[in-house]
Amino acid sequence: MTIQIQGSQTFRNWSLSWVNAAAGKIELSTSPTSQIGTAQPDTSVIARVSCSAGANQVSEIIPINLPVKAFQNIYVHCTGAGNLATSVLT
Repeated sequence: MTIQIQGSQTFRNWSLSWVNAAAGKIELSTSPTSQIGTAQPDTSVIARVSCSAGANQVSEIIPINLPVKAFQNIYVHCTGAGNLATSVLT
């Protein structure tokens, strides 16, 4: 998923909730290319969470400090078949 920033600001939190059908990961990044398959992601990865298998629902608030500019793109990458998520930057 691509999020295009509408104005310069600094995001302080990434709120994330998900229901997973399979194990996987969810990643917030400034790169259009996922780093999920790498053990050591590059500096474009802002945050990453792991999803265990099963239909459990999880909510996380992850503190971040991410200054952004108008028209910059932020990306949410996900692995795991059948996973559903909601992602909010504040």
